[in-house]
Amino acid sequence: MSPATVPEVTTYRYVRGSLLALLLALAVSVALETLAHGWQTSISSYYYTAAGPVFIAALSAIGVCLIALRGGTDAEDVCLNLAGISAPMVAFVPTPEIGHVPDVPAITNNAATFLGVLAVGYVVVAFRLLRRPGGVGRWNLVGLGSVALAWAVGCAWLAIDRHSFAAHAHALAAIFTFVPFAGVVVLNTDWGVRVIAREGRVSRTRFDAAYWVVLVGMGAVCLVGLALWQWRYALVATEIGVLVLFAVFWVLQTIDLLDLRRDLA
Repeated sequence: MSPATVPEVTTYRYVRGSLLALLLALAVSVALETLAHGWQTSISSYYYTAAGPVFIAALSAIGVCLIALRGGTDAEDVCLNLAGISAPMVAFVPTPEIGHVPDVPAITNNAATFLGVLAVGYVVVAFRLLRRPGGVGRWNLVGLGSVALAWAVGCAWLAIDRHSFAAHAHALAAIFTFVPFAGVVVLNTDWGVRVIAREGRVSRTRFDAAYWVVLVGMGAVCLVGLALWQWRYALVATEIGVLVLFAVFWVLQTIDLLDLRRDLA
């Protein structure tokens, strides 16, 4: 590795490590609040507790990390970006809770600010992709189209019915944060790289089996959560299980990518 690439590699590793630190901060804050006042019905419900500021800060920073990180393939990069643009909206639009009246003006301000910044970032990224010598790839087009659609839906929804947006946007953003997580895991398996991302490589990872175990575990956690849906704490248990498994994947992938020259290419 040439000396010129060392700062970039170091920065890449720090960003990956920062995401784990943010997940740990969220876990510690939620644990402290739970020990003090008992369980909430979802991680998002901690927004209304003393853990609220950490919840907002962690999700916002996690979103930035996910967007800043470059995936090993264009397909993985799209999933990271989709999760990244969704995570802050989960924080800015709180989950509806009985006894808590949504602060619609604050939600409108935060969501509109985020959508405005997202539009600027989108233009910059699109301009860079269009100037790329090799042209815009298939997965880049999928990413640009998905983000544009999400942005348009968000803007229209917010403009037409702010109260409906305040009541339901959180759930939609949460789905589009968690689902790409699973996509990232799939796209790091050998099968995902060759078949979905179409990289044409025979072998990419030494943790292929472990990634599949994580993916199956995520699916099993979700199925158990659905089966126990009548249980008051089914959602928070499901969310914790998925996040723990994603953290395990993130640690394994970080080890897998110790040689980051291919990610900087």
